[in-house]
Amino acid sequence: MKKKTYTIGLDLGGTKLAAALLSDTGEMLDFIKVPVDMNREKSAPKAQKRLIQLMTDIALDFKKRFPNETKASVFRGIGLASAGPLNAETGTLMNPANYPGWKIVPILDLLTKEIHKTWKTPVFFQHDATAAALAEGWVGGAQKMKSFAIVTIGTGVGTGVIFNGLPGQSDGMGSEYGHIVVDYQRLMKNPEKIDHCTVEGIASGTGLLRRAREMGFTGNSVEELIAANDAKYQVLFKEMAWALAILCYNLSIGYNLEKIFLSGGLIKIRNMYLKDLKDHYKKMIRQSKTVFECPIEVAKTQNHAGVIGAGFLPHLYGKK
Repeated sequence: MKKKTYTIGLDLGGTKLAAALLSDTGEMLDFIKVPVDMNREKSAPKAQKRLIQLMTDIALDFKKRFPNETKASVFRGIGLASAGPLNAETGTLMNPANYPGWKIVPILDLLTKEIHKTWKTPVFFQHDATAAALAEGWVGGAQKMKSFAIVTIGTGVGTGVIFNGLPGQSDGMGSEYGHIVVDYQRLMKNPEKIDHCTVEGIASGTGLLRRAREMGFTGNSVEELIAANDAKYQVLFKEMAWALAILCYNLSIGYNLEKIFLSGGLIKIRNMYLKDLKDHYKKMIRQSKTVFECPIEVAKTQNHAGVIGAGFLPHLYGKK
């Protein structure tokens, strides 16, 4: 009988850190999610040190509370998934959009060194949306698929593409389609604000709030924006649907995907954009590119996609 093995997944986002202890079938034995305030420290190095220590403390707490699952004979390692841009092969964040003031940060090396002070277990690293796609292929709706994509909609907009069974990256980088430009008219007026003209700039939680505040909104969350029930903000969700539909269209014709999955924190408000997203996508792709049309649906791993995918990394990249 095959011995059951275990991993820890860490998913570092723009506003939260999720962590889970997982079995080799993707079952979560324990899960924790804590907020992370990237603006708490004025110094980026201090913020990095705090977050490295937080991730280490959570991993060591799992080890303390689950001694049988984290002993060397059955534990495969720790996986970290993070928002990018990043280089998964070098373990380096590259001016990450959601972490103010962070530049080139060797996050994998920093985390590994801290954990190895007390626990000599391997640590692996990957782009959060790519990890989410790996999770969907492991235990979600993309099992047995060769080419599919996941779009994570939350603080930012991430994309993870699995193409012919492999992550759509080159030398550890790529799959940053959340940053494609979808509003060239706004870009022509203000070329210095390219981030405001991308899918992420229009469809992410950060983008929605920024644009709402430009219209007079004074709240602090997308939930408050919806609760305001003000008709003037409906245009934001209409544009969100268009931006995401264009993204799905481009992914479809670029990779001939079997399916596109949606996940992330803003899945919980999908009633504000999902129907329009699908309608726009179908109208665009059926004009002349019907052969590339694929279903769009919510990921089965949903909001846990990133942390499950992070937990899959030791199985994927570790020693067999």
